[in-house]
Amino acid sequence: AEAALHELTEGRRMSVSRTSRLLSNALYQNRGLGLSVGTMIMGFDDEEGAPPRIFYVDNTGMRIAGDLFAVGSGSTFALGILDTQEKRYDMSADEAVALGIKAIRHATFRDAYSGGFINVFLITKNGWERVFTEDLASAADRRLNETTTT
Repeated sequence: AEAALHELTEGRRMSVSRTSRLLSNALYQNRGLGLSVGTMIMGFDDEEGAPPRIFYVDNTGMRIAGDLFAVGSGSTFALGILDTQEKRYDMSADEAVALGIKAIRHATFRDAYSGGFINVFLITKNGWERVFTEDLASAADRRLNETTTT
């Protein structure tokens, strides 16, 4: 609602930095409520040539700018995969998506609390889109059925 109001009153989208600051402030003001939040706010600002921005925000209101984050109980496993790759800012979208899928799969297979769903979104200057989704339990069932029927 805040972002929509900003766009209506200012005639442009709210910056990624300001969006993350609003969330950080709201979480800080409600830090005694027992919330559990660890999220990433990311995107591109409207200014010409502005680089992509990413912020980590947690339930204490902590807000950190960076260029790589993994969040959640499986994040150490995901970071293990991400850290094996040389930091390349010239990756193609397909390479970045494949790396994200690999990192999330490893986290999910090795951490019981990571759930079993992979959703990968590609964020560009033109917006965002879901580029991959997988229910790992259904995929495992399909593979099991394929091996038992052959």
